[in-house]
Amino acid sequence: MEFVRDWRLVAAPVLGAALMLVGVVGCEAGEEVVEPTVEAAAAATIVPDTPTAVVEPTATAFAAPEPTATTVATAVPTAPPTATSVPPTETVDVEDEITAEIDPYLASLTDRTYELTIMLAEELSPRQSATEEELEAAMYLLAEMEELGYEVEIQDFDVTEANAAGSIEVIAGVDSSGPNVKFSRPDGDTARIFFVPFEPVITGEIEGELVYVGLGDDADYESVDVEGKIALIARGNLTFEEKETNAAERGAIGAVVFNNQPRYYFGGRLEEEPDVFVGGIPREDGVMLRDALEDGEDVVVELLVYPDGDGPSRNVIAELNNDIDGDKVLVIGAHFDTTPWSPGANDNGSGVASAVIVAEELADDELPFDLRFVFFGSEETGLHGSNYYAGELSQAEVDRIVAMVNLDVVATGDLEVFGDEELTGYAVEVAGEYGVEVALAEPFEWGASDYLGFDEREVPFIMFYADELDYINHPSDTVEHVEAEPLGGTVATVLGLVQELADSIEE
Repeated sequence: MEFVRDWRLVAAPVLGAALMLVGVVGCEAGEEVVEPTVEAAAAATIVPDTPTAVVEPTATAFAAPEPTATTVATAVPTAPPTATSVPPTETVDVEDEITAEIDPYLASLTDRTYELTIMLAEELSPRQSATEEELEAAMYLLAEMEELGYEVEIQDFDVTEANAAGSIEVIAGVDSSGPNVKFSRPDGDTARIFFVPFEPVITGEIEGELVYVGLGDDADYESVDVEGKIALIARGNLTFEEKETNAAERGAIGAVVFNNQPRYYFGGRLEEEPDVFVGGIPREDGVMLRDALEDGEDVVVELLVYPDGDGPSRNVIAELNNDIDGDKVLVIGAHFDTTPWSPGANDNGSGVASAVIVAEELADDELPFDLRFVFFGSEETGLHGSNYYAGELSQAEVDRIVAMVNLDVVATGDLEVFGDEELTGYAVEVAGEYGVEVALAEPFEWGASDYLGFDEREVPFIMFYADELDYINHPSDTVEHVEAEPLGGTVATVLGLVQELADSIEE
């Protein structure tokens, strides 16, 4: 899922934001700031950058192995050793008590969807945009859907405007847990913050003590030691270039600038390649970190910046054709790419697994509309797959679509839906028939997912997601955080929704 980034607006940089956007604004002299604007909201998701040669920061910065890509990129993204050294998590069995308390059919759906989610995370990940790994996952989906009897095609497209994104994880504090810093979302409560790297972008990972240096001018450094540390800097007075240069000259390994305005994310462009990691975070997060430091807390953070995913990508389109000319079409979509270094168990192995099990259940059904599953590539770098798919449809093809069902991050937390009033009403009603709890939610103000391109073409949509989003877009999105119950609930609800739509068309 792409957050705080409708990356298309950024190039026109993050989870949706699944799981994001930009306009150019100048707030201080000499600044050229890329400000994510939420088009219908934002994937921690900013101006596509042309990756420059990766600068090796000092201290604990890591250079990562070259990802396999189907074309040669302009620069080699790097990934930290920690990504490859993350110990595999044990597969968690579906809790017996869940299975025992629900209808046997729902229990079967739950088990199958859970097992497929785990397989995708453990055997087919990461699946970074525009890489060989994403292509391998596409070929797996093609084979699976063909085996179910669907007519399958690959829709190729190029990603030329991918966006770099990152995160800051508070990993230690005076009480070994760090200060209470929110996740830059109104619904989150975690010690991880989305980080928007300034351009040119350095990718990789560093870890160090956080030190507050005010506005980052010469006077602010007089009594502060930042050697081998990460400077927390307030926005204002100086250009981003000056803030980064001052921190680097004093031995800092990173510079984190927090906003001085009540907006979420902002990016920036430097005149020259930076010597250290540098980027921006929202004001409220910076203030919380500053206050914790001023209260005497020792704060250690991991700063991670993902590489871009430029190059060829693709959508997998699978249709159950009922051989009815001009028939209505129901589109069920889920993105299958992940952020770099992430197993993508929840984001979005959960949505892919749910869609595949729905396809399996409906493969032999006679429906009054064509059933079309679209597995979108390159969602995490800017909703590229779904925007390409929706943008390529003729108006006549758009008019045939009765609804778009989007499945993204449905494995952790309580199920929620938003979108078209009739569709969400059906979903809540049919969920209740299975004893599944699905809550109505407001559209995201901080992120977007693959429904967006359809909504822009006035296609009715419904977005399914589960509300625990702390681990997405990160190497910690592992199977240990996957919950069985929302997966089965999602599949059962989508199947009921399909039947409700079929009944409404036949009446």
